[in-house]
Amino acid sequence: MYGIVKYPVSDMRSEPKFRSERIHQLVFGEVVLIKDENDNIKQNDYIYACDIRLNYCGYVNKHTLFILDEKEYKDFSKLNEVKISVPFCKSYGAIEYLLPFGSRLYTNSSSEYTEFYLPNGNVYKLVDTPFYKSTEPMEIAIQFLGVPYLWGGTSSYGFDCSGFVNRVYDVIDIILPRDANQQEKSLQSVETPKPGDLLFMEGHVMMYIGNNKIIHANGHDMCVNITDLDRENYGSYLKSKIRKIGRITG
Repeated sequence: MYGIVKYPVSDMRSEPKFRSERIHQLVFGEVVLIKDENDNIKQNDYIYACDIRLNYCGYVNKHTLFILDEKEYKDFSKLNEVKISVPFCKSYGAIEYLLPFGSRLYTNSSSEYTEFYLPNGNVYKLVDTPFYKSTEPMEIAIQFLGVPYLWGGTSSYGFDCSGFVNRVYDVIDIILPRDANQQEKSLQSVETPKPGDLLFMEGHVMMYIGNNKIIHANGHDMCVNITDLDRENYGSYLKSKIRKIGRITG
């Protein structure tokens, strides 16, 4: 069985209950592979599932998903996928949501993105363009200055540090692991940073944007913010703790 997120954001939790830790988020249109047995799906609100983009698993509220069998999913996945690369995009028609960055939209057109489909066949449209003018990760990242820090967050409603860089690179079709330690292990180490590189300290990841500055979702400012590594006390602290510069080569 598969699930496709039907609301702007769906939390993934560490245990099958609302009050457990948020470990990850899925955004509208993202897909999970449901690992639970049918009886558990029927009886429980929270079901065990894996984000197929990242193979990241946890418990998701089934009411936030369109649940499809394998044939229904295969048929639906034949549609063309569009990713939202602006912070928010308003929809109207069958749904009227403020869809966040990274949302997946499905259409039968490869060029004219005018109508989009839900798994139940309903149609919706967009008020705004879903596309940002640039595909440069630093320029995309700067759109989110001031977005709140949120543990487990991966959307423009709220990010954690690794969810932020993961989502920025996702919209330009570069897949990074979900968590900072996994990202650190996956990337080539370099001596000198250039814009777009990721800087790692224990439990934290930052994107280098040049001129000794980084952009990151952080618990110090409680938002996505730019920090100067040379001119701020907080920046000096971060700089002293950097243990790896990771370069994305994909």
